[in-house]
Amino acid sequence: MIKPLTVFAACLALVAGCVTINVYFPAAAAEKAAQQIVGNVLGGSASAPAPNNPPAASSAPAAGGGGSGASLGAAVLDFFIAPAAAAAPDMNISTPEIQAIEARMKANFEQNLEPLLKAGVIGFTADGNVAVRDLNAAPLSMRAGVSQAVASANRERGDLYAAIARANGHPEWEPRIRAVFAQTWIQKAHPGWYYRDSSGAWRRKP
Repeated sequence: MIKPLTVFAACLALVAGCVTINVYFPAAAAEKAAQQIVGNVLGGSASAPAPNNPPAASSAPAAGGGGSGASLGAAVLDFFIAPAAAAAPDMNISTPEIQAIEARMKANFEQNLEPLLKAGVIGFTADGNVAVRDLNAAPLSMRAGVSQAVASANRERGDLYAAIARANGHPEWEPRIRAVFAQTWIQKAHPGWYYRDSSGAWRRKP
């Protein structure tokens, strides 16, 4: 017979591991932040995707009977996991540094990137940047400035991802934040714009 204290100790160890994994990088908060910033830069809707709410853990004993040990374990999971999920904060994207970078990105987009995206000269990439797709698609008057516009846009993106990570106390989150933003740039790309997938192939947004 499994002793309740043994189940309790095992559940504590399991919960500690689960909470560490789930709370370490707040993916949902990062997605919400990306939706807002990318929507503001591109001038489109910044609405966040519908939340994915997992079913609540049941505190009922498993079929076949687990006795008081199983009930105790379920109660422990309910006690720790539910409050941890409910207390997950939004990601901080309101620092003066982040707001200044976002303003620069919006201005650069409106003045330089949007015409190039519409013409198919550049596109979004799977690493959260922009890249030249077909320089010949640009009018002669614009070609000289394409490389500079792309380099400037990518510097701004790198600054943004790093600034968000620092603002939230975890500089090591920068690659994860970059990955979330990379998906969001492509998701919010307008029909007809190009993006480069993880295999390196260029695709046109339908």
